[in-house]
Amino acid sequence: MDGKKRRHSGYLILVGLLVLILMAGISWTSRSNNIIAGSFTIDEIQICEELDEEMKPVGIGRNMPAGSQQVCLWFVYSRGRRGDSVDITWFLNERMIQGETLRLAEAHGTRAFYLIKEDASPLDAGFYSVFISCNGREKWMENFTVDAASGDVPMENVVIWD
Repeated sequence: MDGKKRRHSGYLILVGLLVLILMAGISWTSRSNNIIAGSFTIDEIQICEELDEEMKPVGIGRNMPAGSQQVCLWFVYSRGRRGDSVDITWFLNERMIQGETLRLAEAHGTRAFYLIKEDASPLDAGFYSVFISCNGREKWMENFTVDAASGDVPMENVVIWD
């Protein structure tokens, strides 16, 4: 009987070790996948009026003039994975006005997104934000303004008399 008990306890120890090794492998795989999934990096970013013929930003700034018909978000990224989902979300005065999704085909590259009204009219004056997220995780936020036309008076400066 002692031999059977020793063999039985040996099997239990072996099974226990295999379970521990399996759990450690699952834990490591899960952790490394989270690191990889969160590795998308924005290396350079610009808010500009447009791009030149070499796809470089022109009219860089955070304060766009009144009457601007477009604003360009240009960025260089790295450490992405093929198929990563990159979301670009534009806000005007904290209200979402446009969203786009891009599936990455390359691990690194340069992208540009334009904010343009459908009717090509000038953008509304106000405070804008643009968010970049990858796989549901916010990676970057940029703010900029579009100035009001000189004849426009912001509503907070209008006095209404009863």
